[in-house]
Amino acid sequence: MGPTAQLVVSLGKTTAQIVAEFSLVPGLPPAVELLVGIIDLCENVTHNRNAARCLRDRCHQLVIALRDAYQAKRLEGVMHTALQEAVDCLVDIQTRMDGWVHIGKLQSFTKQKSIQTEIDQCLSAIGDCLTKFQMEIHGWQTEFATSAKLDHMELKESLSELKVGQELTNIKLEENMEMARQMMKMMQDLMAENKALAERTHTSISKNLWQLQVQSGELMPELHLKSGEVRRINEQPIKWTNIVDIYEGLYLETEKVYIKALRVVDANENSLRRFKREVKIWAEIWRRDRGEFILPFYGFAQDGPSPYMVSPWQKNGNVLEYVKAYDMQVDYRRLLTRIALGIHFLHCTMKPPIVHGVIRAENIYINDEGNPLLADFGVSQVKFSVLSAYYQAIMTPIDTLSFFANILKPGSSLSPTFLVILDGAFVSLFLVFVVLAFLTSGNLHIFALMAIELALWASVKWFVNELKNTPMPVEEQDKGDGLKESKKDS
Repeated sequence: MGPTAQLVVSLGKTTAQIVAEFSLVPGLPPAVELLVGIIDLCENVTHNRNAARCLRDRCHQLVIALRDAYQAKRLEGVMHTALQEAVDCLVDIQTRMDGWVHIGKLQSFTKQKSIQTEIDQCLSAIGDCLTKFQMEIHGWQTEFATSAKLDHMELKESLSELKVGQELTNIKLEENMEMARQMMKMMQDLMAENKALAERTHTSISKNLWQLQVQSGELMPELHLKSGEVRRINEQPIKWTNIVDIYEGLYLETEKVYIKALRVVDANENSLRRFKREVKIWAEIWRRDRGEFILPFYGFAQDGPSPYMVSPWQKNGNVLEYVKAYDMQVDYRRLLTRIALGIHFLHCTMKPPIVHGVIRAENIYINDEGNPLLADFGVSQVKFSVLSAYYQAIMTPIDTLSFFANILKPGSSLSPTFLVILDGAFVSLFLVFVVLAFLTSGNLHIFALMAIELALWASVKWFVNELKNTPMPVEEQDKGDGLKESKKDS
């Protein structure tokens, strides 16, 4: 048998030439007929085309090996068995390849890996067939590996040029949601690979992925956005609160979004795990609500130490900005009703119920239809894990803070620091009276003041002791326990 290069050239022959080449070998025509069918089908394989051609070449080599073995009389006594084994193998390959040809264009994208696996199985089956009858052709593994790499490169190029909108009109996405999710997952994976490659390809895949997401109504399969799905438009925040900095962003190179960066000092693995748990809850809310009462959540990413959340931009801003701009046009009854319905959704529809925890004007956005959307629920649940030390200090129970940071807050009189300062003041005042008594040769007025000072000191000590023994109100106790539990979780 000649070298591989000659065999590749022989595949360039017409089907008639191939049939004529093998027609003189008894029993070989059924295998030749199958080979011709495989060659015709191979030209219609949409994706994995290079690997399919490698398989075609391998089938051709199998038939040539059978012819050469017959002519060299190496298979005397087992030729019929060898031919039947080869025919069975070729029938299986032709059946599989026919399936690859007749799947839809979008489905061929999602099945690219599974088709590659099938091609690998077919190549192994040919190898087993050849080995069984002591026939072997070397060098095909390198050719297959090269073909697989070429197919992967072509896949990325095809996805960047794909007109998703046109293709989606040919299928019913509501009946093929799993295919839509597979397409989105594949695009995300390719974007991660392609971050360092051509910007044009990355941008094109991003836009196709956005269109697929919009038309399918599904979130990304992977909500941890680490493949360049979102980027900031400006380096400076457009708004900020004591919890987050809010930036303008661009999602999948198409849609304007909010990027809400949590102010973090040390986001570790534990805090990131806790954040991911909250993300799953937000994703589940989207699947049930679909943007009716809750601001959609696209995912989260991490910029240095700071995790940030991504949500669609609302040109009407938050509810306070909206009513200031359109006061006379706002239907306040309807506005408040829909806010209440959003809270009801979180409390009653979600199982287990979800408590928003931070409902205020800046966390209620207004969509294009003038409907309120609740946002930033769950931030209160992750603050002890991922928010800055400053914000944690604000929310820490009074007995864990310095006295000077909370001197005006209720309960500061129980601070150990306060009690030390109090005792020090009374001791200092008593020493002043002792010195004055000495200087005035025991003036009775000084001793009277000393007695009053000691009585006042004793009364204060008694009051503080009684205050310590006073039971904490139930709601305050629950709040304190919740804060301690949150700290423990973080």
